[in-house]
Amino acid sequence: MKKLGIIGGGQLGLMMILESRYLPIHFNVLVENRNEPACKIADDVYLVKDYKDFVDNSDIVTFEFEHVNEEALDYASSQNKLRPNMNSVSLKRQRILEKQFLSDHRLPVGRFIICNDRKNLTDSIKVFDRGVIKESAGGYDGKGQYYYAKGSVPEIYSNGPFVIEEFVDYDYEASIISCRTENGEFFSYEPSFNENLRGMLLWNLGPKKLEGAEDLARRLMESLDYIGVMGLELFVSKGKLLINEFAPRVHNSGHHTLMGNSISQFELHVRAVLGLPVREPITFTNTGIINIIGKTLTDNETEKIMSIQGTRLFSYGKNETRRRRKMGHICVSGKSQEVLINNIEKIKNIIYGEKIEEYI
Repeated sequence: MKKLGIIGGGQLGLMMILESRYLPIHFNVLVENRNEPACKIADDVYLVKDYKDFVDNSDIVTFEFEHVNEEALDYASSQNKLRPNMNSVSLKRQRILEKQFLSDHRLPVGRFIICNDRKNLTDSIKVFDRGVIKESAGGYDGKGQYYYAKGSVPEIYSNGPFVIEEFVDYDYEASIISCRTENGEFFSYEPSFNENLRGMLLWNLGPKKLEGAEDLARRLMESLDYIGVMGLELFVSKGKLLINEFAPRVHNSGHHTLMGNSISQFELHVRAVLGLPVREPITFTNTGIINIIGKTLTDNETEKIMSIQGTRLFSYGKNETRRRRKMGHICVSGKSQEVLINNIEKIKNIIYGEKIEEYI
């Protein structure tokens, strides 16, 4: 029986195990504390202080998120067990490295400049009339990001370094979830449309026809010698694609694959990193998701959502509810995307009512 180690015990680790539980795999998780969601269903749980034992007792090590224990990542990499590889993670731990890598490999990105410290921000932001200042380290789900227009300087406490991006006046945002195996085989789900609020994915739906998205994902994954599932976020502006960022792991915008495809992104990732057989995912129907952010559903809200045709509720089992924290999501399927959008709107009103900005 193969042993897969997952660094991190949040919802993504939980769903990797849930979706692959019927396969002959022993799952180890490495966590900060034993209250994390994936601990409830893992075969063995290790605390971060025991990261060497965790790696030694796993055949392959993967991760649910890029901002996890660095010592464990380094040790797994040194033992040739880490998938995706360390370079993929390192690029994501510093936005500067990610942007420079994409630019150096001639992958389409918006205009950007680097600012090394806060004292030079005032002069640096003059390059673009409208832009986004992003802290290089640690940012995700809109964290560490500051929008500005010409003549205004947002209040920033970080000392940097920063990536300053020109504001992209895009038509819409999209994602594509793709997979690459150890033999270099490439597979991809059809792209999805994303609706974000304050830097967080609120809902998405697919499939979305988007010419060129698959080619970009393939080129990026080949340039990284990548193994596993990757999420690629895109801006679509006047028919042209720009890469916003990539995630070297399973991704929130791929949760719809839990209902709409022959295999979910979670099982696909587990198979790919372990070297198990992988085949092209087949799309069965229109599917989407809406995230539950910053609140725990009441019993009444839960029953209302479950009464809507084609819904499936996923609760992450987190102990603490707080603003801008993802607590779960609802998958929605339907005969048409019009039906999906209508049902997503109904669910959004059930969850948030008129107070959505209090939660996100």
